[in-house]
Amino acid sequence: MFDVYIPSSLDDALKFLSREGHRVIIISHGTDLLPRIRTGELKPDVLLDLSGFDDLLRYIREDGKYIRMGALTTVTDIYESPALNGPLEAFKHAARKFGGPQIRNMATIGGNVGAASSSEDFIPVLLALNAKAKLTSVYGDRISSIERLILDKRVIARRNNEVITEIFFKKPPENAWTAFDKIGRRNAMFIALVSMAVYLHVENERIKDVRIALNRVKRKIPERAYETEKFLKGKIFANEVLEEAKEILEHELELTSDFRASAEYRVKVQKVLLGRLLTYCYNKIKGVKIE
Repeated sequence: MFDVYIPSSLDDALKFLSREGHRVIIISHGTDLLPRIRTGELKPDVLLDLSGFDDLLRYIREDGKYIRMGALTTVTDIYESPALNGPLEAFKHAARKFGGPQIRNMATIGGNVGAASSSEDFIPVLLALNAKAKLTSVYGDRISSIERLILDKRVIARRNNEVITEIFFKKPPENAWTAFDKIGRRNAMFIALVSMAVYLHVENERIKDVRIALNRVKRKIPERAYETEKFLKGKIFANEVLEEAKEILEHELELTSDFRASAEYRVKVQKVLLGRLLTYCYNKIKGVKIE
């Protein structure tokens, strides 16, 4: 058994966390947490229910050079937002393959980040965009990169008195694009065996910047493939360059087998995704029509 605290305001929630945060688990709609509680994986003392704060924490806003998302922004909101069209297409790719309609209507971007596991589809997208999180406490706001926020599987660098309130990132410049894909045992409503998000910025046929985020690189959390990125930066975009990048990615990956798939299979699929997604972004940048 556990207690549920329903705060009257965000300020009330922060004060409650300041007093009781060491024994509190934060929940909104619980698409990730409730199944883990039912199986006994989590045994909370107190749940702090933030689901009533849509008016404060559910939004997607353009703010000068930035896109800002409230932590309670749902997957459906992401899929329907015009602010995430065009170069930010990776969000639409991820949202389209995220669960079923009921889950998409409830699952939130803050919950996806807070779950901190290799099965969370939006973390690779946010890593590819160098996204940051705003964490709020009674003492004010603190900013952390998503990369530094996620420490290990199911472990984030959120202090006991803090709430993730916002995710934000810079808009891509001209001649940049993003893409995401994941592979599983079904076409929809599946946990990814492998997933990848990429950001590509091309100028004068050269790769000015590239970011490659996978659901696993060396640990069981999403990470960037920095060695592969380093190789690609400054290169002319060409098939032979992509083929060499695939081999570098293979050496960079340190994956393990489990009951879902072998490490060998995962590596082969990630190499395919690397070429496919980078080529997709390049064609989008060049205005090539893609069916």
